[in-house]
Amino acid sequence: METQAVDPPLVIASVLVLTVLCASLLLWVRHLQYSKDSLALEPGVPAWPIGWVNFGIFVCTLITTVFLMQSLAGTLFFGAPPSTDAPRELTPWLAVAAVLLLQLPMLAAFYGLRRFYPESFAGRLSETSLAPGRAFKLSLVLFIRYLPIIWLAALVWGGLLRALEAAELLDGVEPQALVTLFQKGGDPLAIGLLVVLAVVLAPISEELIFRGCLYRFLKTQTTRLPAQLISGALFALMHANLFSFVPLMIVGVLLARVYERSGHLLVPIWFHAFFNGFSLLMLYVTSLSEFVPQ
Repeated sequence: METQAVDPPLVIASVLVLTVLCASLLLWVRHLQYSKDSLALEPGVPAWPIGWVNFGIFVCTLITTVFLMQSLAGTLFFGAPPSTDAPRELTPWLAVAAVLLLQLPMLAAFYGLRRFYPESFAGRLSETSLAPGRAFKLSLVLFIRYLPIIWLAALVWGGLLRALEAAELLDGVEPQALVTLFQKGGDPLAIGLLVVLAVVLAPISEELIFRGCLYRFLKTQTTRLPAQLISGALFALMHANLFSFVPLMIVGVLLARVYERSGHLLVPIWFHAFFNGFSLLMLYVTSLSEFVPQ
């Protein structure tokens, strides 16, 4: 009688998933017990009452800075694509450049407006004082507790998209280009830099913009939940991928919620870093499996 070979990568991935599920269940039980004993309110975060005109200037500055930096870099270092009908193939080094040319201009625009026009664009990003170590522990607990919710959203959304494809209402829904790139691999140095950018740079810049600015501005225009939903949807739209839209929207909403819960921007930054890092870890492990199509 033939025995089925054990696939170590799938075993490792399964152990990781089961560990997270068990830890999440324990943390939810603890949270519910604590909630019964304490009615303490969340610290909340300060709103950003800059008005629509200044907010429009902020958004235009972000877009213009990103566009100019990408255009300049494209002209100086990459030249024109081979042809208008054949876009440039995404390689690991090109992906590194793309990430840098998106995240760094956003950071530069954010810093420049706050530095040179503080009366219009500066303000507190955090309501509480939180040590980095405490922020790390709090965000790790919240990440483990909420991660199964993100997984459930991804499963339901993926199933819906597959059903729409089977009914021929959708065609060719693919994962994000960076996800496919990580699965294929390539130059180890470029892949390593992409990991660093995804775990360090992207969480910092995106949380400053989407939670520290966009979400806080939306709080001045509506109540907390709509602000979380709208900022989460815009966060997902920025990634420009239908396959990951709903899961990333849930991530965006949760990031705003942990921001409110902690009162400090460092907590969603850590949460974002944990999410990106764990996602890349799972991609790497499953990419080694013989039973997972590449």
